[in-house]
Amino acid sequence: MGVSLKQEHTPQILSRTGGTAVKIDLLENGCLKILLTEEDLRDFHLTFEDLDYNNDSTRSALQQLLETARRETGFDASGNLIIEALPVDGGCLLLLTPAGGKRHVRMKRVVGPYIFELDDVDTVLHLAKSVGGNTPPMFGSSLYRFNKRYRLVLYPGAPLSREMGNLLCEFAHPAGEGDAAAAYTAEHGESIAVGDALNRICAAMYKGTSGHIEH
Repeated sequence: MGVSLKQEHTPQILSRTGGTAVKIDLLENGCLKILLTEEDLRDFHLTFEDLDYNNDSTRSALQQLLETARRETGFDASGNLIIEALPVDGGCLLLLTPAGGKRHVRMKRVVGPYIFELDDVDTVLHLAKSVGGNTPPMFGSSLYRFNKRYRLVLYPGAPLSREMGNLLCEFAHPAGEGDAAAAYTAEHGESIAVGDALNRICAAMYKGTSGHIEH
């Protein structure tokens, strides 16, 4: 099962860092996205709860990841850097944003995911078509098949607009909030797209490409 969608940014690069393979994706806006699985975190002797730039293990892991990113994508982390981490499927997604200025790293764990349940594939695609190119700022989003339905886990980068809230209420219904609810969905659901599901599906529908969800 998976999502077949055309993407317009730099393809994901699977790189080996310290014995582990990580997915590195340089986005069009200059941000860097790194997806670490639960196994990747174990290889770095970390858990999501341990992620803290004051932690030696976290700093060591980030130094290795940034060096790999520089070598593979040309990402420049020499200046001010904001790192946002969110839990995804037992691992985590890191979003690194260059902020300019002198060298300084700020890291924060993102909390407060919202889970919405949709009845079927058509409903997922209708939601994506209605959102179109107006996807709200997101730290991340993941789509799962869950008991013959679908669950969308959202990590908003800003409070959801009234328009977006109305669309979610029209096509879905709330199915939980918080890390525990997201973890339950990830554990008992079947992942379709992890990390940027909403953006990918909306982009495909908005541009009229042949994106589809296999089921």
